[in-house]
Amino acid sequence: MSERLPAPRKAVEPTGSPGQFRAQAADAEMLFRLTRAEQPQFDDVASVRISVQLRAIEGEIQTPSVLIDWGDGLALATPVALKRLGDDAYVVVAHTNAGALRQIVLLPSGAPCLFELSGFRVDPAAEPAAGAPRLSAPRRLLRAALRGLSPGVARGIRIILRTLSDPKSTIRLARQTMRNRRQDPWRESYQHAFDVARHAFSPHFAAPALGPPPRADDAPRVLAFYLPQYHPFPENDQWWGKGFTEWTNVSKATPQFVGHYQPRLPGELGFYDLRVPEVLQAQAAMARNAGVDAFCFHYYWFGGKRLLERPLDAFVADPEIDLPFALCWANENWTRRWDGDERDVLMAQDHSPEDDLALLDDLARYMASPRYVRVGGKPLLIVYRPDTLPDAAATLERWRNRARERGIGELFILCTNAFGFSAWRDAGFDGLVEFPPHALQKGEITDTVERLNLDFAGRIYDYDTIVDGRIAALEARQDARIYPGVMPSWDNEARKPGFGNIFHNVTPQRFHDWAGAALDCSTRLAPPDERLVFVNAWNEWGEGTYLEPDRWLGHASAQALRNAVASRAPTPARDHPAVAAPQQGPRTHDAVMLFHIFYADLIDDLAQRLAPLRDSMDAIITFPEQWPTAAVDALARAVPGAVLVPLPNHGRDVVPFLKALKIARARGHTVFCKAHTKKSPHRSDGAAWRDRLLDGLMSPERAQAALAAFAQDGRLGLLAPENARMLFSDPGVMTHNAEGVDQLSRELNFRYGPDTAFPAGTMFWGRIAAFEALVGHDLTFEPELGRVDGTLAHAFERSVGCLVETAGFRVQWSL
Repeated sequence: MSERLPAPRKAVEPTGSPGQFRAQAADAEMLFRLTRAEQPQFDDVASVRISVQLRAIEGEIQTPSVLIDWGDGLALATPVALKRLGDDAYVVVAHTNAGALRQIVLLPSGAPCLFELSGFRVDPAAEPAAGAPRLSAPRRLLRAALRGLSPGVARGIRIILRTLSDPKSTIRLARQTMRNRRQDPWRESYQHAFDVARHAFSPHFAAPALGPPPRADDAPRVLAFYLPQYHPFPENDQWWGKGFTEWTNVSKATPQFVGHYQPRLPGELGFYDLRVPEVLQAQAAMARNAGVDAFCFHYYWFGGKRLLERPLDAFVADPEIDLPFALCWANENWTRRWDGDERDVLMAQDHSPEDDLALLDDLARYMASPRYVRVGGKPLLIVYRPDTLPDAAATLERWRNRARERGIGELFILCTNAFGFSAWRDAGFDGLVEFPPHALQKGEITDTVERLNLDFAGRIYDYDTIVDGRIAALEARQDARIYPGVMPSWDNEARKPGFGNIFHNVTPQRFHDWAGAALDCSTRLAPPDERLVFVNAWNEWGEGTYLEPDRWLGHASAQALRNAVASRAPTPARDHPAVAAPQQGPRTHDAVMLFHIFYADLIDDLAQRLAPLRDSMDAIITFPEQWPTAAVDALARAVPGAVLVPLPNHGRDVVPFLKALKIARARGHTVFCKAHTKKSPHRSDGAAWRDRLLDGLMSPERAQAALAAFAQDGRLGLLAPENARMLFSDPGVMTHNAEGVDQLSRELNFRYGPDTAFPAGTMFWGRIAAFEALVGHDLTFEPELGRVDGTLAHAFERSVGCLVETAGFRVQWSL
């Protein structure tokens, strides 16, 4: 903390009276410089709170602001507006992504006036971040020198320095840059836009989940922040133009550099209108299937005036929606800026004791809902910007007393760490919610990308680096009242054209890793009813962070979260009596059915298909180890005598096949039929496709023909129907799978070409001896993130014919 008055610097004259000055021009300035003794406490702090006591004696104080030197000097600093809290009180919380505070220039007024400056205080607004970058004196000098060089030379020097400090990251970025330079950057950006237009999709594109994930009873609850600004209302019509909604910003965004994913366009929900009940119902269903336990609506209250309340009220009143909800008071002024800037206020907050009580009275009707989220029996309330409250402790006390008076009982009140806030205990909050990207300050790569917009003035960060840092912080955390927050991505270019903050190199896999670490942290630290993990956000399309499906990635983010939840669920099937029988038990038949059933609702279908084959084949059935006991009971009754093998949901049907193949080999089987359940929810004909594949493979007639073929030809290694045959040269077959097939070809020593054929759907008859190459190989498969193509399992599907032929056996397409 530092507290003293700044000194006159420009167009400011002391009057002779203590604390009184005259601003002689609109550009008047006063300088505050940290002393050597004060500097250390600000070196590792990313945010500071500046409190000013300022009043006009003659004239008027107009738009006071500050310029802040974070180590780069003041030449490039932009004014940060002071927020007025009372008659004479102003405050601002300013933040940076790297640097060390050096000096502050106070711009007391945008117009000449006589004023009194009775207080000027600077406090760290966030706890020092472990490992936060510290801008040393040599780095400050270097950055100042680089500003004097041409952009190309400066960029080259920065890349060299980055290579010396982080070679691995730079090598990856260099490879990406080389790939980007293989064609004209404008053509590449156009090609991506055209691919989206013609319904092409990312390698990470994921299908929708078909049901909620399994989970433990005491698993953390996942709350996703929800933005209700997707419908027109009068104030937006007045401020931004007739019909304005969040979609107006989203649809006009443009890429700023090569590889920049913009615009981000919605998937199956489309450009929805939240006045339509079916939209809210569909969102709630999708959220359940993604592992989201509740929406946390942003709640807009301005001194008794509500905005964006219509979707919330419709959500609460709809009997078709059973998803719980909570509220987060978005207690900023509504301005023309999208980053908390207060210089052009459209609707202001009006803090007062009376307003505190009125707000709680309005919240009470929502807290009375049986679907309202409670923590330890207490209704949950979140405050987004605690730093803007004149006296947060007094406000919280008034709320708590009012809640008791109204019979609501005790409240569980949290705040976010937005804009560097960390003093939640002093203010009387029950805990702090992480609200990324706030407080994320590593991994800037702005100088390493190939720009399309040469005037781009935003900042770009490496998502991968951020995730590594957050996982390490979560693993080291000891405070149960700091609630983990994660974000699937971030890119607010749509709201701030040419000035956005963008997190690049985002993948669902890394979001999955971050979400998993957050779930583990909450489970480790908090008692069961206080285990909460927050996602920013369900539908912040203008800021590029959402779990809803989009055209390029589909349901990838939702599936990443779902699997993070599901992979931590109990595994009751492992201990079920039906799977305790020895897998090395005696075989009855030479042939064996290797069937992986993922969907429990298809057990009866499986039983009907297997029944006619049991007189000539044994059965090894693999299934997810997280199936409930009732489902395993049903499977055991449906396929009596089969070997039942519960396995983790990993590697699609391929890892189960490899496990079952090993068991079959040990039991002495020589011929097998590999099949599995398919639903393919991304396809309208998913069920029909499954029936065609299974009917063509394991009908009684086809099964007898297959067994006869293997008996007659000892070199027959793989047999499948002609209509299942596909070639590597067929459209789309290798679009997302070339890398995976190449990896398998090296590991399993086979060759392939455009005429290489494989059985679509990875369903076929085979001879165990033809697959000996798989014995002893430990293939590494990705987590299950719902991808429709491009996984190692898809590459394996394309490789089975090569494996058989490399082993010296024949592939036949005449079943």
